[in-house]
Amino acid sequence: MEDNTGSKDKSRRWFLSLFAGTNKKAADADMVKMLTADGKLVQVDRAVLEAASKKQKSANREIYDWMQNPSKENNS
Repeated sequence: MEDNTGSKDKSRRWFLSLFAGTNKKAADADMVKMLTADGKLVQVDRAVLEAASKKQKSANREIYDWMQNPSKENNS
């Protein structure tokens, strides 16, 4: 006699994957993989990345004024 439990599990898994799999793919479509400064791989939402890239960049003088650098005290 043949055991049909395997085919039942496969059909249930297939049916449930229709609901679970589409949400995961949709969520992954909006994520971008990036490396952090310390070499870790992270996923970032594409909307956050685009918002950060639209911000105005700092000028070299603004960065220099922000830094706590001993040479800055000598040049003032």
